[in-house]
Amino acid sequence: MHDRDRRAEEVSLLEHRLSETSDNLKQSLAANTELSAKIARAEAERELAQGEAAEAKRLLEGERAERLRVAAKNATLKELVEKSNQKLSSSARELAALQVAKDEVEAELDKNYEDSEELLRQCFDRAVRQDHVLYGGAPASGNFDIDHEVYQGRLVPSDEVGALVAQEAQAAGTQEGEAEARGGVLRPRRGNA
Repeated sequence: MHDRDRRAEEVSLLEHRLSETSDNLKQSLAANTELSAKIARAEAERELAQGEAAEAKRLLEGERAERLRVAAKNATLKELVEKSNQKLSSSARELAALQVAKDEVEAELDKNYEDSEELLRQCFDRAVRQDHVLYGGAPASGNFDIDHEVYQGRLVPSDEVGALVAQEAQAAGTQEGEAEARGGVLRPRRGNA
């Protein structure tokens, strides 16, 4: 049981980390898109600046300073793009690794559940065999079903017992209400006596 809880916590932690990584990936993608737009704008600005620089070359000697400024700006933008690409690549690898780990944990949880269910069946069969030996009942015939419950002297699927008990409780509540209306005398209803 503790192992299952621990596994569930691990799955929850992995899902949380997967969500965080997914959010980081989305942020990186948004940043990359924004940087791509900035690069496109910067490229357009650079082309415009080059045109202006050519014009300025004829008119002014300061064209060289403008080229250096544009080149520095482009270098900075390219560096930012490279960093974003590296971060995006790292996030994608981490996301893939987390997904693999999550799949492994889920597979292990499924196996643990199946193993637990088999162990419960074996224990149930052992109890039936011991009952036969200890109390001398009819030989175990294989008619036993771990998914059924004895309710009012008959076998009923376990998942139906709760609904039957709730119906009886509701019927009992109705009888008590009728008794109060008759002055506190509880009389059985016809057909239920």
